[in-house]
Amino acid sequence: MRLAVVVHVTGTLVRLFAPALIAPAAVAALYDERRDVIGFLVAFVAAALLGTLMRRAGGPGAGDIEGIRRIDGMAIVAGTWLLIAHLGAIPYVWAGLAPIDALFEAMSGFTTTGATVFTDFTAFGRGIFFWRALTQWVGGLGVVALVVAVLPRLAIGGRELFFAEAAGPTDEKLTPQLRQTAIALWSVYIGLTLAEISALALAGMSLFDAICHAFTTMAAGGFSPHPRSIAGYNSAAIDWIVTVFMFAAGANFAVQYRAARGSRVALVQDDEFRAYTGVVLIATVAVFGVLLWDGLGAAGALRHAAFQVVSILTTTGYASADFQLWSDQAKIVLLLLMFIGGCAGSAAGGPKVVRHVLMARLTLRELRRTLHPRSVLPVKLGGRVVPEHILRDVQVFMLFYLLAFAVGTAIVIALGADLVTGITSSIACLGNIGPGFNAVGPMASFADLHPISKIVLTLQMWIGRLEVMTVLVFLRLEPWRAARWGAA
Repeated sequence: MRLAVVVHVTGTLVRLFAPALIAPAAVAALYDERRDVIGFLVAFVAAALLGTLMRRAGGPGAGDIEGIRRIDGMAIVAGTWLLIAHLGAIPYVWAGLAPIDALFEAMSGFTTTGATVFTDFTAFGRGIFFWRALTQWVGGLGVVALVVAVLPRLAIGGRELFFAEAAGPTDEKLTPQLRQTAIALWSVYIGLTLAEISALALAGMSLFDAICHAFTTMAAGGFSPHPRSIAGYNSAAIDWIVTVFMFAAGANFAVQYRAARGSRVALVQDDEFRAYTGVVLIATVAVFGVLLWDGLGAAGALRHAAFQVVSILTTTGYASADFQLWSDQAKIVLLLLMFIGGCAGSAAGGPKVVRHVLMARLTLRELRRTLHPRSVLPVKLGGRVVPEHILRDVQVFMLFYLLAFAVGTAIVIALGADLVTGITSSIACLGNIGPGFNAVGPMASFADLHPISKIVLTLQMWIGRLEVMTVLVFLRLEPWRAARWGAA
């Protein structure tokens, strides 16, 4: 690991992030929230200064390399995310949150988790709520995936950065050049965001709220300026609009890009998208049946079932109703969805549908091999044979994902949370989902958890957003033993 390269490129990314703080400062100024304006400007100066110092510390030669090695890319991504979360916490501290709570809220934003420590929404201004939404929108497709489009201009190789951040077990390219790939993905992302803003405004939502919800929907984030989330608007039209766009946010943007470019069968032929759609339909029918049995009217049962299934599966975390009050039969379906996640190449968190598809096919293969031990039984995805090293990576990922979940759960429970709160808070943060059950339900917050629990959950958000291995690899000694300052 070349530390000069890591420091130089991380500093470049942090400096490029700094101007994002100008937008919420302008919103705060528009609403005459002068104290918040100062907080955003302080964060802007801190980010710009730190980025510049890190860039210079790396040395002029650190940015002149042809490419970035895999371990360098992983260190840059992990480090950038961590630094940006700390810098993004400054406005929250300035607005009155304790440092641990501020970092929790900032990390929840950039990792598109949507878990919050806010209890009194009236204590914060429009600038802060816009900042919450913006952090999720930027984090949705990845801070690194955003700036990778301009990295070639900085003489910095971007491929390792892009795919260290990109979710899922496959490296799918849309265009010959990485910069064009990033731009293509962001064109879909921005287009869907603008479409949702228009739809929500037409449905009666204020422009400010429509922008905030579009930002956090397409990011699969779930932060809302309303304390009761989407339920606070009490509108069937808004519920269905958000459901549709959450579904889009959880689908592979690469496949959507090809479909938009004229490949009408791209979605139909994609194994993961078919599985994703199937999970949505089956889970919606199951929850709909339970809600109907519990006495909710058919129209309301269908609307809330579809909304919450898509919200939890895509790890958006919005609530159209207080599902904490639902029966255990409905909640167990939502709990199972928390362990699935959206599609690879989407804004969603979680293990991703494609990994579950591969694990299911791998399991069936091993069952067949028990009967036919000498047979050659390849696992296929999309008509192509999946290499054995990909299957191994999927198994290792799932193992470490469950291990991270178990450790987080044990710590939160040991620090005083009940069993359900511990389980759901851990998977909600690791899977970047947001709300859980009991003390961290959809109409509650994470504010009352033990401070150490909040630190652990903040780390889980970071680990989960970066696909676990990008962070956990640095728990080993090899990267640090091989680390050197020089860029050569």
